[in-house]
Amino acid sequence: MKKRRLLIFAILLGLLTLFISFSQFLSPSSEEMGGTEKDFSSERALDYLKEVAKEPHPMGSPANKRVKDYIVKYFQGIDVPVEIQAKLVKDIRDEKFAAEIGPETVENIIAKIPGTSGDDHAILLTAHYDSVSEAPGASDDGYGVVTILETARALKQMPAPKNTIYFVLTDGEEVGLLGASAFKDRTDVLNKISVMLNFEARGNTGVPILFETSPNDLKLVQLYKETVPYPVAYSFVSEMYKRMPNDTDFTEFKVTKKLGYNFANMNGLEAYHTEIDRVENSDEGTIRHFGSYVFPLVKKFMMMDAKEFKVIEESKSDAIYFPLMKKIVVVYSEKVVIPLMVVLLVLTAAIFYYCFKKQVIQIKGFVLIFFAMIGSLVAIFIFYFLLVHLLTIVFYGGINEYSMVMFGTYDTTILTLMLLLAIVFSFFFTKWIAKKCSLANFVMSTQVLWILLAVMTSFTFKGVSYAFTIPAIISLLLILPIVLKANWAIGVYRYIAVGGWTVPSILLLAPIMYLMYVAQTISVAPIVAILTALITFPIVAIVNWLKTDDGKA
Repeated sequence: MKKRRLLIFAILLGLLTLFISFSQFLSPSSEEMGGTEKDFSSERALDYLKEVAKEPHPMGSPANKRVKDYIVKYFQGIDVPVEIQAKLVKDIRDEKFAAEIGPETVENIIAKIPGTSGDDHAILLTAHYDSVSEAPGASDDGYGVVTILETARALKQMPAPKNTIYFVLTDGEEVGLLGASAFKDRTDVLNKISVMLNFEARGNTGVPILFETSPNDLKLVQLYKETVPYPVAYSFVSEMYKRMPNDTDFTEFKVTKKLGYNFANMNGLEAYHTEIDRVENSDEGTIRHFGSYVFPLVKKFMMMDAKEFKVIEESKSDAIYFPLMKKIVVVYSEKVVIPLMVVLLVLTAAIFYYCFKKQVIQIKGFVLIFFAMIGSLVAIFIFYFLLVHLLTIVFYGGINEYSMVMFGTYDTTILTLMLLLAIVFSFFFTKWIAKKCSLANFVMSTQVLWILLAVMTSFTFKGVSYAFTIPAIISLLLILPIVLKANWAIGVYRYIAVGGWTVPSILLLAPIMYLMYVAQTISVAPIVAILTALITFPIVAIVNWLKTDDGKA
């Protein structure tokens, strides 16, 4: 009965943690954004989108010229000076490339709100206005374009900024970042820029995420956290993006060594570069969330002085960052990663030394259980790999050039069912182990899996190391009194010990699993299933271990 209560407690606490954690993926409401002329309005932005994304408008097409003219007239209508930067494609790449793509000239739109203190610390807002030939480009990159247009309108309702603000809508992004490459010629502008913000989309819905920054970004991310009311940012996404064969205009701009943020939403991949990327399929909440990033940041940067910029520019550390829930982002220096790992290893060495000395765990049993779990994870991976490919055949899915499996509608139902299957498998596996061996051996072997992942990521993938290091440290600290048989480590404390594993592991790892799916589709199901098992194994092991008064089976 005691075990059942602990298990029910862990399940309910896990569901509550999921609910709290995933609140970060909720966009702000219209009421939260404000309703005055000086506020960013997603409703107005959506009206602009109806003009920008009427039809496909690839570079060089008549439709693209219409979009360009609309944007130019818009800036002129709100009294923002605007110019066109034109450059021949053959002068950007070469004549062979120019002949292959067809259009001869790339045309960037450059608008400017002058600052009262000159251009020494100007701000650059950028997105691309061309689309692929198959899609109207409502999200890619209509979301970025209309976010900039509405930001410019709202800024014009305010007193003149201290620092100049440039709005650059590039052309030819979809055929090789041509506009961004051409814009690097404008050293008269770039030399004055202190910070740049780029807006992209990789789907038609979901919250925008800060997925890339300029190097040494600790102060930059801290400012983002302090300034933006509804921040969503992951250092693990930034590191994962570096390992992917993707580029944006930011790729060209960041060689200038300026401070910079790169934002994009990733949900709704089925609309990416397809005919359904239309206004009627757009998500106003996504546009609103873009506005909740850009408008506060621009208002902050446009009034900053040279000393404030210098503090950010002189930062010599990269940041580790992740949300806990809506409105709350944790940021700390990458320099803390190795010390945290050292703390974990010292704690691990002390606890395991005591456990082996006092015969709480036995080497033979511990090793057998550890390798049994490794074997189960390998089996899970193989099973899910085969299952994904079977589903691809059954549902007539396709595998694109990036090994992403597409079933048509980008639905989480299949993933949810597969995760539930992984949880059930893990539960019964741990129940079987619990009947066959010492529960103390079982509990400590589950901890070793997390400790190994914490050490590996601390050296090779620092941006995600927090998701393994922090839960492992908390869990070991809470297990320690039980191992030492402290008199007070009974009753309510056992619920604290179970919660101490359940909450951090789900809070930090579940959103990562979700974003992996969003970024890479159901093709990552084998990895997500393994991570699900890694969360489930310790919970069930600890619950079984604590079912008796002395902590032994």
